[in-house]
Amino acid sequence: MKKFFNVGFEEIRVVDRRPFGLADLARYPLFTPEFLDFLGKVMPPARHAELVFSLVVTARTPVAPAAGAVEARAATAQV
Repeated sequence: MKKFFNVGFEEIRVVDRRPFGLADLARYPLFTPEFLDFLGKVMPPARHAELVFSLVVTARTPVAPAAGAVEARAATAQV
């Protein structure tokens, strides 16, 4: 979440967080069957249901000041 803040987003909220386990990962073509087999062997069985988490995050960019306000600030800075 810190990275969203670092690049200028505001009002950052996690609106959904869901665990993904080995069975869930197998449904997506991101990982080979060999890699998933490897994970099944090296990860403790207690972790198989929650290997990673998917997050849905909302945020907004800061509202830019009106053009007139920017010009007035620039004029003040030059004086």
